Amino acid sequence: MRKISRLLVRKLNPSVNLNRINSAHLLKHLENVCEHIFEVGRYNIQKPLRPGYYNRLLHGKEKGTGRKRKVNYIVKNVERNNKLFQQVYQYFDKAKVLLPEFGPTGILRLLYALLKIRNFDFEKNKRKKATILKYIEYYILRSSIHDEIYNFWKHITLNDIVLLFKMFIKNNYFSYELINKLINEVINNVKYSVPSDLVIFLCTYHVYKSKIKFKRYKIREVCLSENSLKMFYKNVIRNNSFDITNKEMCNFITLFSLYGKNIPLNERVEIYKKSVAHIKKTKFTYSPDHVKNFIISFFRIHNFIQKTSYHNSSTYSNVSTPNEFLKILFELYNKRNIDVKVEEELYILDKSLKNCYYDYDSLDNIIFNIKNNISHLNNKNKIKFINLVAKLRNVYNTGEQGITLITSKTKFIDVMLRQILSDCVSFINMKYKLVPWSFRHVLLRHQLYSQIHMRALPNKCELGV
Repeated sequence: MRKISRLLVRKLNPSVNLNRINSAHLLKHLENVCEHIFEVGRYNIQKPLRPGYYNRLLHGKEKGTGRKRKVNYIVKNVERNNKLFQQVYQYFDKAKVLLPEFGPTGILRLLYALLKIRNFDFEKNKRKKATILKYIEYYILRSSIHDEIYNFWKHITLNDIVLLFKMFIKNNYFSYELINKLINEVINNVKYSVPSDLVIFLCTYHVYKSKIKFKRYKIREVCLSENSLKMFYKNVIRNNSFDITNKEMCNFITLFSLYGKNIPLNERVEIYKKSVAHIKKTKFTYSPDHVKNFIISFFRIHNFIQKTSYHNSSTYSNVSTPNEFLKILFELYNKRNIDVKVEEELYILDKSLKNCYYDYDSLDNIIFNIKNNISHLNNKNKIKFINLVAKLRNVYNTGEQGITLITSKTKFIDVMLRQILSDCVSFINMKYKLVPWSFRHVLLRHQLYSQIHMRALPNKCELGV
């Protein structure tokens, strides 16, 4: 069910009087209203059952973009006319006065409620939301410090600081003073932290870096130093064990592959060894998506650990002696991957060959999955797949990257890859009456053009007979 009655939305009335309400009831009611707005926004508001007056001139104008604008206007107008939705910012204005009574947990709930309505009438109330966030920032940094009874920083924990940082970033609020204060508090109290909190903090920091990169010339940016990153990594792998969930472990490896190159080489190797040992112990508990992220992340980690570039990293892996841990990950991925997503499989194949990982036993299942579902790819990705298979075949035929295999196995691999290319050409012949030049260019380069069967068009004379 994806639809909701317009009459039901319009008749929702507020059941709380703002004149006499304490902080606990106000916060709970505000959360319920914001949750309700979020749920209503997920549905399509139905039109009334009684048809309106039909006007032929107006009906002609409603076609195309005009019709879409009218439907959007109807949906927004129903939300604006509702009394319950109109009062949501009155609740926030009342909540601003009661901020000292909320405490750290209440402010977190308030920010989460504000996050729920971020798409509700965004253009009109953008300034109101920014004002609420600025008021909360002013209370946290200045107003609460001089309050002896409700001092914000005396009753806050490290987990609350991490979640505050996450909520402000999710609400797209990047005040330099506030972000700098929260990050410094996490750094100063890292010895009291839990590994899960640090992983959440690092994930939020990565989101912050990706969001603010488009605003660097307008907003000052807060950056973590090498010592801070090193300290966070050490606390996550405290006592040689990872006390985190599988998803958090996957996020940690991804973050280490992105920011681990900024720490000294000895510590990179130490973190790498401990991570590999932990993943080997718990390898059967990870989902195919986690294993896929591990594969991509460990390609990056191998590159910066061995001080090689992204495209010239042939020193750590070849076909005859592939990296054993990557081989384990590929074997696990091939066994447990049930839901085949062709574009993701193509992405893994592309990253493997770019990082000079040519083990056919690991890539065999991925290549055949793509070949069997090649019809789901667009033309650009089809050409990309043909190029990758031809590249892998060329590596085995020419003996590049130090390949030393039995001759019979090399011939078998060559025959299989040649058959895959032949099947791709057969698919192109079957789909196109006249093969596009983009495919012809690729097939000419890989000496496959002779397999194309051009269907001759009838002459004009034949058409006239």
